[in-house]
Amino acid sequence: MGSRGQRPVQETILDAVDRNALEHPGVTATVDGANLLNWSQYRQRARAIALGLLDLGVGRGEVVGLHLCNRAEHVLSDVGALMAGATPASFYLQVSDELLVYLATDCAVTVVIVDADQLPRWQAIRGRVPSLRHVVALDLCPDEPTPQGVLRFEHWVEDAEHSLTERGAEVDATREKVQPDDVLTIAYTSGTTGPPKGTLITHAGTRWMLDELSLQAAEYLGGMIPVGWTTVSYLPLAHMGERIFSHYLALIRTLTVTYVRDPLELRAVLPVARPYLFLGMPRVWERIHQGIHTRVAESRNPARRALGAVALSVARSAGQAALDRTETPAHTRALYPLMERLVFQRLRAALGLDRTLFAVTGVAPISTEVSMFFAGIGIPLIEVYGMTESGRITMSPFDAPRLGTVGRPGRDVALRIAEDGEILVKGPGVTPGYLNRPEATAEAIDADGWLHTGDLGSLDADGYLRVIGRKKEIIVLSIGPSISPANVEKAVADQSELIGSVFVHGEGRPALVALVALDPMGWRPWCEARGLAVGSVAEAASHEQVRSEVERSVAAGNAVLSRFEQVRGWMLVDELWTSMAGELTPTLKLKRSVLAERYGHEIEALHEAQLADSPLF
Repeated sequence: MGSRGQRPVQETILDAVDRNALEHPGVTATVDGANLLNWSQYRQRARAIALGLLDLGVGRGEVVGLHLCNRAEHVLSDVGALMAGATPASFYLQVSDELLVYLATDCAVTVVIVDADQLPRWQAIRGRVPSLRHVVALDLCPDEPTPQGVLRFEHWVEDAEHSLTERGAEVDATREKVQPDDVLTIAYTSGTTGPPKGTLITHAGTRWMLDELSLQAAEYLGGMIPVGWTTVSYLPLAHMGERIFSHYLALIRTLTVTYVRDPLELRAVLPVARPYLFLGMPRVWERIHQGIHTRVAESRNPARRALGAVALSVARSAGQAALDRTETPAHTRALYPLMERLVFQRLRAALGLDRTLFAVTGVAPISTEVSMFFAGIGIPLIEVYGMTESGRITMSPFDAPRLGTVGRPGRDVALRIAEDGEILVKGPGVTPGYLNRPEATAEAIDADGWLHTGDLGSLDADGYLRVIGRKKEIIVLSIGPSISPANVEKAVADQSELIGSVFVHGEGRPALVALVALDPMGWRPWCEARGLAVGSVAEAASHEQVRSEVERSVAAGNAVLSRFEQVRGWMLVDELWTSMAGELTPTLKLKRSVLAERYGHEIEALHEAQLADSPLF
């Protein structure tokens, strides 16, 4: 890699695949259930996929779509497409058919590789994607005929692998043409304010991010990340954060990746995989935090409940001191060794995070309470801030995280705050632009090369960045104050694992009102744990105990907010919000315009009720 300050020789992602197969052929690359592949097998399988794509007529620069869960074949197909000179694009599983047609047409998909459960959708929309020539499906039932116009992935790859001995030079020829400035993947934005945009991600930009991350980790560890370190992949591979921290970093640092096909299986997988590196969205860390607090509070054993309460208090105190860089209180110092031996050590092992040295959080802000807790139990969270268009912009220093910030800019990253508070960034990781959208590219990246993030923020004297909210989402109340709705929504949602999403409304109004939706994965377990006989979301939303919990959460959220940020009226909706239904993006961000239109009458009623209750507000 070279010493800090020297730029490494530019390579492509494929160079890392070749090096791993040559230097570490027997090291395990992927763990997918009972199926394991070492790096020699990884490269061989990817080359077979590349040959299979060439036989389907895939040309240089053409797009291969991947509509797969997190599994070994997803990344093997991704690398195989690159070896064939094509460009891979992964699609979120939970998108509507209409959006799927839009994405596939926008990037002109020629071949799509899909899981069997996604095949019916592609058969239904196939005629609406003019560029699509071939559909390849995994895990089709062996006892049933192959659907017309569909290739069985297993047979297709097996046939190609048998031909590699004689025809490997064909793959080598296309692979050698891949250059650092070529497109590595097309990653689509969330589409919170309009149709998703295809962001062009290059080998060079990604390699720069990975090399910088490796150097920072090496400084912290006193040496490079060891070969064979473990991580898990469970977040959608259509998201650049997951691709960077599991797929691409695994190639560069020769990691072993355990693939989790169903995120609900993560809890069972972690104690087996015991990852050294683990990426979790804030909601993952918040779920763990809430679950632990709930178990302590509801424990029927008085001694365990008392011990748990002391441990939680010590963790918070120790974590706050560590993140604020202040002296740890004397009583915390006295109790910490005992809590570490009796509670924290066992808790880390139970979570499967006892070996985790790099616990990363990103995508959205995380609450200070959660950060303090994990720092206190010995799993300090490294906050990362970035965008699809920029890659990583800032990251908390491994040895000096700072509460309430997302760290400092990386090497070669220029960051400044515009006059209106918008965060602007310039650096090697910034995208060259959007696919088919020169106007959008010019709007996002100005003539001087600054990427306008759309986020508002501030820098402290030491260069740590605080993100305030989205520029276009700021709510201006009729009485003057400007409010970031995301901060309010998070303050309420963080109070209970029962709550999934909160939508705040109030532009031009005297106060805020909110719609609350139950958590798609949490509402049923929450009800079952309390013996509530509810068979549907609608029944749960109308249950007195559920409504009381939401009321408590709104009040608790209001307690940590300023007067003007507080929610004055709320409604619990009787349906779940999902990306398939259109209320959320695939990355679970709110589609505000959709919600405002869909619940227009309910929102207006909340505002009217608020005015009636507070006529002199």
